[in-house]
Amino acid sequence: MRAAGRPAIGVYVALGAIALLSLAPLLYMARVSLGAGGDLPIAPSDWWGKPFSLEHYRELWTGGPMARFTINSLVVTGVAVPLQILLAAAAGHAIARAGFLGKGALLAMATAFLILPKQVLLVPLYLLFAKAGLLDSYLALILPHLADPFGVLFMAHYYQTLTPEMEEAARTDGLGAGAIFWKIVLPVSGPGLAVVGVNGFLTTWNAFLHPLVLTTSESMRTLPVGLALFAQSEHAVDWGVLLAGSTLATIPVVLAFVLFQRQIVEGILKGSSR
Repeated sequence: MRAAGRPAIGVYVALGAIALLSLAPLLYMARVSLGAGGDLPIAPSDWWGKPFSLEHYRELWTGGPMARFTINSLVVTGVAVPLQILLAAAAGHAIARAGFLGKGALLAMATAFLILPKQVLLVPLYLLFAKAGLLDSYLALILPHLADPFGVLFMAHYYQTLTPEMEEAARTDGLGAGAIFWKIVLPVSGPGLAVVGVNGFLTTWNAFLHPLVLTTSESMRTLPVGLALFAQSEHAVDWGVLLAGSTLATIPVVLAFVLFQRQIVEGILKGSSR
């Protein structure tokens, strides 16, 4: 007899099958990127029957400015995501703790922007940045990511699950709102910040439409845009090179989930409670 409360072996088998199905596209992408020529492995026997090669990776780095595209993505993500996390935490804490006129309207606006298709914002963003003279610059790539409705709403709900006693005690001791936020609130916000950070990293690193529209020179392209334009010729798509670049671009995302998986699960569970 199995121990009480322990899942049956069938549960583990089902979870393993789901995990394998989820990883199958990534494994296929990696295998194609390690192939040679234009052949794509289709049948399971092709995975091992065809030779492994780094040909696509060599072509990727010697045929175009991939290093520049990667640096651009690293700069944009490295600047935008920390600022996005900080702004989401500050705004979420203010919504959760403060009572001010227009709070309901602010929440409604954040929810509306959350469900609004990003394509709707492209033309206003382009006109705004064109008038400000910021097109084809790092500011054009970074600024649209700083306002994150999901992060604000998630952190507002996250702070509602935390008791305010420590903040009230610090306020009684004479600490101001800024000191309370930096010294009391942020140190206990790790799981929630991890959820917002990984989501922000994912959306910023993989952003395609607005970097495509707001940049004009090749030197300002980010990795997703650069890969799409580099691998696509007039009449065909070089799938081997494209999937080699996609494999490299996927590695930071996978690492982020692996490194912060405990905080992500804890933050989601706490943020969805109550």
